[in-house]
Amino acid sequence: MKKYRKKKLSIKKISFLIISIILVTIISININRITTFYQSKITGYEYNTIEVFHELNVYDNIKKHDYSKTLEKIVKTEYYNPKYLNSYLDINYQNTDTFYTDINKLLNLGYNSNDINMAYEKLSPSNIVILTDNPYLKDLTDVLNLAYFDEDNLARYLKYDKDLSAEDRVTYVNALLDYKYYTNVIDIEDPSDITVIVNKYHKLASDYVPNDLEAINPKYNQGFNNKMRKVAKVAFEKMCEAALEDNITIYSGSAYRSYSYQQSLYNRYVNANGFDAAETFSARAGYSEHQTGLATDVMNKRLDFISKNDKEYDWLINNSYKYGFILRYPEGKENITGYMYEEWHFRYLGVDIATELYKSNLTYEEYIARK
Repeated sequence: MKKYRKKKLSIKKISFLIISIILVTIISININRITTFYQSKITGYEYNTIEVFHELNVYDNIKKHDYSKTLEKIVKTEYYNPKYLNSYLDINYQNTDTFYTDINKLLNLGYNSNDINMAYEKLSPSNIVILTDNPYLKDLTDVLNLAYFDEDNLARYLKYDKDLSAEDRVTYVNALLDYKYYTNVIDIEDPSDITVIVNKYHKLASDYVPNDLEAINPKYNQGFNNKMRKVAKVAFEKMCEAALEDNITIYSGSAYRSYSYQQSLYNRYVNANGFDAAETFSARAGYSEHQTGLATDVMNKRLDFISKNDKEYDWLINNSYKYGFILRYPEGKENITGYMYEEWHFRYLGVDIATELYKSNLTYEEYIARK
């Protein structure tokens, strides 16, 4: 039998083979480097970030989007969460110490990139923390976009009735309605301002007496408390004159009341009707608009306080704003004003504001809260 001898590779061939392998390896490495360098240039990401994208097998997704500094920074940290990759792409980078943890918390709560961007645009760092520490608010962006959003009230917006619209929630919190009546009371600094708001959260000093009170012309007054501040008194008399031209007779039945008078009146109502009932229609002393000298309870020709079935009421609803007056405690707004519907209680605010309220159908509380 013929034997075959194995051919031995020559040193020359072995050397060639080794050199070839080395060259292929070098070329392959360089091609990868060149490719990574090229991808870095076209996407804007750093070279080592592109390497991370390839390690995570996400480059094909990344290259379809614009450069994201947020993703650039977070993808190389322990805070990177792959399920939020697309969100990171759309979140604007913020140079804060807790940015990575905060955006992850917000994403975990359910906020999207638009919500988060708006939050960083509108809120201070301390309020971002408040946002991360409270339950998800589905209409956060709507709340933040309101012209009357107050950053100082953020925590209260987040905790108040979430069934309300964003507009009402912010309005009611601004109006202090998330607090119980007669708590968190604000002492009024300028009671002489004709636009002053007096209610169950804004209190007049016990010694406040307007310095320009004048008696209403007896022709237009049938009450014991017959004084108003001059500007309101003049406007009320003009309104009465205009009503007469339309065969409507109205009178002031109870205008300015002192602190002590209101205190006595409130106590009488409590004794006669009980505390809970009195709270719905009588103000405590210091919390009554009558003490401002800008409000009056209106009577009809029969000398009864007007009601919504009276022609005098209809006339006032359609005309009182022209003279600067508003129906202060309207029907259906009891939860906002804190008082029952009072068809007879009219307040002077000046023509401009009274007209705005007439057109908007807002209470004065709502109007102030949206300023």
